[in-house]
Amino acid sequence: MNKEYTITADYRDGRVYFNGKNYPAGTFIVNLMNDYYKEDAAARVSIYQDDVNFNILQQLKNGYILPEQLEKTGINLLQALKGLEQIRPVNKIDISGLKSQISALFTEETGKKISSYLQEKTVITNSDWGSKYFGTHQHIINNDIEDTIEKIKDILYFFENLSSGIIKSHTAITEFCNRLDEAERFDEAHLLPIAIEIFGTSVFDVECEYAAIKKTASSKSASVARRLYFDNFYSFIITDFFEGLHYGYYPRRCEICQKYFLMTSAARQKYCSGYSPYKVKGKAITCRKYAARINQKELAENNPVIRIYRNRCSAIRVEKQRGKITADFAAAVLKIAKENMQKAQQDDTYARMQYEIDMNRDNLYSKVNIK
Repeated sequence: MNKEYTITADYRDGRVYFNGKNYPAGTFIVNLMNDYYKEDAAARVSIYQDDVNFNILQQLKNGYILPEQLEKTGINLLQALKGLEQIRPVNKIDISGLKSQISALFTEETGKKISSYLQEKTVITNSDWGSKYFGTHQHIINNDIEDTIEKIKDILYFFENLSSGIIKSHTAITEFCNRLDEAERFDEAHLLPIAIEIFGTSVFDVECEYAAIKKTASSKSASVARRLYFDNFYSFIITDFFEGLHYGYYPRRCEICQKYFLMTSAARQKYCSGYSPYKVKGKAITCRKYAARINQKELAENNPVIRIYRNRCSAIRVEKQRGKITADFAAAVLKIAKENMQKAQQDDTYARMQYEIDMNRDNLYSKVNIK
């Protein structure tokens, strides 16, 4: 495993330690889902993984390279990095260092050096005496160019795995979130079968060691964590997902703002605690509070107790405006109507058997002594 292009993360007690910070396991899945379409980030990464990139790998394998295509591939990779900068957590890798390497390696001049070297090497190795000559004269191998070729391959494989991993992860997590309501409960036991059905079983090239993690505000002593080295993005992001699932953490999409958030309980919460895209009376409001207002409004509109009360109050106000009853009489009737409504909300038997009768106009008016 080439450690230069690996993703390293420490895991302990449902948390992931990454780049000097720690998060609940599963956080990076949420980041990926929310950043996927941000400024066409995923598209930028994947669109430049075209046949030119593949051809460079194939050319190097076949011992031949077109210098101008190597330069074009470098330009494509630099464009892909612009998308990569928008996607957490892969934007935490050394992007500036990667840019420098791409700019230095993927040039037409480098391509010409590699092309000339490979042609010479091919001629020698394909000759009848080449294998013996090469075997006894290792100085013919140019270690600097061989090292350059390996670095180019590493970068191309990194981007190839990154692009496919981002798309594959997004597709799988989208399906998982769409199927959440199939689970009887939102805990590991009930969510794991869905996850296994979607993700299947995969063998990841992951290296593991035990490492000490630094003290935190909640822990006064150092702890031991599993330090994992991932050779591709997909293995990292899916490990993050399953580590979170083990502790009951799972991604969910907010039905108000449509962003993904990490649930850390088995509650059937459909809304995040972030700010909604809507305002109430000109003020920002969280998705949960906005949803509560909507639900209360829907319940009020569909609740027969509230509907009967509102209809009767409306009729009382109309009669007052037309002069059929006095303002004092109307206020007294409205007070009695409200008391009946509140009693119906607390007493289901009264609401079903007597409430509508008591809200009848004549029955209400008969209880008022004011003329």
